[in-house]
Amino acid sequence: MATTKESEIQANAHVTDYSLPSDPDALEVLPPPPPPKNKWDKIHRSSLFQICVVSALAFCGPAMADAISGLGGGGQATPYTVSAAQAASYSATAIISLFGGPLASRMGIRLMLIIGASTFAINGSAYYVNSKYGIQWYLIFGRFLYGLGFGFWYVAEAAIILSYPEEGRRGHYLAIWVAARNLGQLVGGSIALSRNAKNAAAGAIATSTYLVFVGIEAVGFPVSFFIVNPEKVRRADGVPIVMPAKRPIKQEMALLWKAIIHPRMMLFAPIAFYSYFLGGVMSTYLANYFSVRSRALSSFVVPASIVIFTGLYGRFILDNKRMNQRQRAHVGFWVFMIPSLATFAWICANQAKFYGMAKAPKYDWTSSGWAVAYLPLLIQQICAYLCQSYIYWLISCFVVDVQGNARNGGIFRCVEAVGQAVSYGINSNVKAKWVPLGLNFALCVLCILPTLLIVRQVPEYRQDAKNKPSEVTYNGKGDEEQGMDDLPKNIQG
Repeated sequence: MATTKESEIQANAHVTDYSLPSDPDALEVLPPPPPPKNKWDKIHRSSLFQICVVSALAFCGPAMADAISGLGGGGQATPYTVSAAQAASYSATAIISLFGGPLASRMGIRLMLIIGASTFAINGSAYYVNSKYGIQWYLIFGRFLYGLGFGFWYVAEAAIILSYPEEGRRGHYLAIWVAARNLGQLVGGSIALSRNAKNAAAGAIATSTYLVFVGIEAVGFPVSFFIVNPEKVRRADGVPIVMPAKRPIKQEMALLWKAIIHPRMMLFAPIAFYSYFLGGVMSTYLANYFSVRSRALSSFVVPASIVIFTGLYGRFILDNKRMNQRQRAHVGFWVFMIPSLATFAWICANQAKFYGMAKAPKYDWTSSGWAVAYLPLLIQQICAYLCQSYIYWLISCFVVDVQGNARNGGIFRCVEAVGQAVSYGINSNVKAKWVPLGLNFALCVLCILPTLLIVRQVPEYRQDAKNKPSEVTYNGKGDEEQGMDDLPKNIQG
């Protein structure tokens, strides 16, 4: 017969995780936080405000880094040293992300975010020093330091994005996050475009452009202190944040390994590796075939388009109330995958044409053929962010507790960062030519079947979809696959 404590836990914590132990004491639902002291306290501790803080940090950090990368080769005349620096950065990020679960259990996600935000400005400074003084070693070393800090931030961000949104708002909150990342790129693109609009030739971006990026990146550190610990967060639906009981580091490492080798995580690996592999390929394509102001225009047009399309995707696909969760998973996948496959074929045709020319083109926005060369790149960039939104939404279909999301999100982001490191590493070789693009296309095809196998496992309803705070239950089934039959009766529909 279940003890009083076990019964209480079973009445308060149903969670599906890749690595949950069968011990029901492993998870607990935090009691509701104390009532807010004032109106500011109520706003500050809301899940929406916390998502907005994370989004603001995304604006200051990765968005600025992406904006520089979006200039093509980091805004440099040649992209190859920059690609090497990017490879070093993402290698560091992969190492930290892999151990994200154990780190989060010891440090807490708030401290991890603050540490990560403190390194944002190193990124812009590395590009500035390289552009002004030609010091390439600092570009690589600076990007490596930024990658270490970014790994801490990356894991904490994933845990918050996956755990805090209420059911029915996950797509909306993901759209806010993606919009913030791309509004940052939009601001960066506007800066770059205004400073480089008269430069129709090939070459490097104006050096002073990087100082603006550094200033915006530096703002992230003070903003990070607005994050509160999970036990203080108040969700709008009243469902408490689910937290794991603290375990010894040996158990944490065992759970990490268990999550790594879980079949579903193995199926996630291909699309994780693929999801941002595009960055290095498209950055090199942009730097090799487009003029400075065309690249600056791209750094404005791409994020503006992403903000619009991810917002529509989150609202009309991921949060669509007319479809159950599994149906949304199927539709959401093909919405970005079909255009991705088509535009890869288009880019391959373009590149074959460019290689057949006596001299590679440098398209300006006034050049004949600019649209044909540029449109597939734009569509690919939009689809890449739809893919990102989809993956995080898909992970959150299975996991609702903070520690589980830190662990699984960290593993996912480790594989994602390895993909980025490999992509930029290959693109740092001037002789690679067809290899990066061909590999990217192949990865796109190879990730289809594993992802569809995951989609088949998606429950029709998320397991806290209709829960009141007193109705969340934990079934203690550990690693067993849980479909609709495993859901509590109150949410089986």
